[in-house]
This record gives sequence, C-alpha cells and structure tokens, in this order.
Amino acid sequence: MPKSCPQPPRPDRRRSIRGSFSWIDHRFLREGFDQGLTRLEKLLYFVLVAVSNQDGVSFYSDARLAELLDIRFPHELEAARNELVAQDLIANEDGIYQVLDLPVGSPKKARDSSPSLPDHALRSSSSLPPVRKTALREAASDLESVKQLLERWGWGRR
Repeated sequence: MPKSCPQPPRPDRRRSIRGSFSWIDHRFLREGFDQGLTRLEKLLYFVLVAVSNQDGVSFYSDARLAELLDIRFPHELEAARNELVAQDLIANEDGIYQVLDLPVGSPKKARDSSPSLPDHALRSSSSLPPVRKTALREAASDLESVKQLLERWGWGRR
C-alpha cells in the first residue's frame, strides 16, 4: 500500500519562491553534519543558508550577522565561523561567506564505521562522562565573554 502524503494544515499558506531562494539540504540533519556543532554554530549556518543566493554566497557583514544572532563579542562569531569552515560546511574570504555543498562522506557513517576503542581505553578511574568538544568550546567562549565584560567594567586594570 503506498504511503500517503500528509496534507498541510494551511494549504492556503503553502510556501513559494518569490525573488530570492535558499534551502537546507536534508542530509545536514539526517546524516549528522549538525552533530558536534554548538547552538551558535548551527544558528549561524542556518542564517547563512537563509540569506545566501543560489550559489550559497552571502554578502552580510559580520556586524549584521552579530546583530541578527544577538552576539555581543566578536570572538563568538569568529569561533562559530572558524568551526563551520573547519567542518567544511562554509567558506569565508574577504568578508564573503559561501555555504558549501555538503561533503560526500557522511560524518555519521564515518563515526559508525570507526574502529571501537580497546577495552583498556574504555575503563576509567572517573565515573564522570567524557567532556564533549562542543562543551569545551562553549565554556571557553563563555570565559572569554566574562573576561571581556570584566575588562569593559574596569576590573583587572590597576
């Protein structure tokens, strides 16, 4: 029996392309390209997708992106941008962003096929779970934000 297609609750409000165009590749979520990214990194990616042209290019300035994303400190945007570049999701050159076609290899498949750890690596003297890379990045970003606030308020200057 064929699978029926769900009907939209508001057929009178179906989306249509008017003027500009953007899309998010379903593979971004289905194949795990979002895994390991912080909220800010995901949000920056989604905003760049939303404001890019058919080639994935956006001319939004860092100041405008910071305003849209409610970012207070330049290092926060810089860190999010650097991580998206490192993950091969975007390119950035001379103030121009490009959302890239997703890499052929799925990060989820790479993780699933990676060799398992030896037994001695799984044993730990601590009962605490391992700290995730994103948690460390978020903590470092938060510490930098606090440091900048303290400097702004005159703390640390003698």
